Amino acid sequence: MKKLKIAQIAPLTRPTEEDTRGSRPKIVYDLAKLLTEDGHDVTVFGPGDSNVPCKLEKVVDRSVYLAPPAENPFYQHTIGLIKLVNKIKEKGDEFDIIHNHSYPEFLPLIIADQIKTPVLTTPHLYMWPEYGQILSEFKDTYFAPIAKYQKQKGPGINWVDVVYNGITAEDFEFNDKPKDYFLFFGRIKKIVVGDKETDPKGFIDAIEVCKRAGVKLVIAGNVEDPKLYDKYIKPYLGKAIEFIGPVQQAGPISFDEKVKLYKNAKGYFFLSHWDEGCPLGPMESMACGTPVIANNRSSLPEIIKDGETGFIVEEGDLDATSEAVRKIDTIDRANCRKHIEKNFTSRRMVDDYYDRYMQILGEK
Repeated sequence: MKKLKIAQIAPLTRPTEEDTRGSRPKIVYDLAKLLTEDGHDVTVFGPGDSNVPCKLEKVVDRSVYLAPPAENPFYQHTIGLIKLVNKIKEKGDEFDIIHNHSYPEFLPLIIADQIKTPVLTTPHLYMWPEYGQILSEFKDTYFAPIAKYQKQKGPGINWVDVVYNGITAEDFEFNDKPKDYFLFFGRIKKIVVGDKETDPKGFIDAIEVCKRAGVKLVIAGNVEDPKLYDKYIKPYLGKAIEFIGPVQQAGPISFDEKVKLYKNAKGYFFLSHWDEGCPLGPMESMACGTPVIANNRSSLPEIIKDGETGFIVEEGDLDATSEAVRKIDTIDRANCRKHIEKNFTSRRMVDDYYDRYMQILGEK
């Protein structure tokens, strides 16, 4: 294995650390950790409150979500991104390859042709037309799709081969004897897509399905709008529906608490009403042995094996979703764990990215 000098560009929104609440910084952390253990010289460009297992190039003192309140949060974030771009321009030529995970992805791409080092960008989002179009305009840089679905939705983008996200499976304790509840764990928010308001992660559907099926539901996650909690969750709380608080935007559940919720659940709801990139939640749940009930859209059928590690249901078909709840005990929880260990580990992700790095360097 050729030893490389690698820059990982982290998002500025949250600290890059092992016990992070964000999927992007977690991916960056795992890449930095395993690549460093493999003998590569790794530097993370990110916020100063990060705790990484390699060199840290501090871009801002504190991550955006944890910084003191600003009069204009948009400007606060944008100023940090400009500082990031300037650091990349200053130091980019010191590396063999730069791996871009920034949020948003675009600003480092604008200066990619001003440095000698090739840039590989992982778009950690679903692929809608305007997003795909803007990425396709960067012809002299590279992009790593995180699902076949994402690659298909982004024609004209300079893709390398798919690299699925991965998790450290050993961090998620397997449990073959769950308790009697189902779990919703995710963002609690509503957005407008086109002319339709939607609940992107499906917490409202999860509540309705559990009411229909007569099963217990535990809800946890970051509440981005407290009014949604007051309207859609609080009125239903009781013996059958429980919310694990507090009601906060930052994501108050610790890593250990999250694992405990996953491993003790009979099933995990991922009833998305928007397209996903390659979400970690279903992987984390299956690593604990807990099958996933998910809507049939975007990358989810690539991650969950219908009838083997969970159930894929048609979006909006709450009767079918309720039936999946009733059939959850037909899933062998050991198969869920084996599926993750075979296909969605951080080790596999890192090895795949190293192969893509060498492919790009070979072309250069």
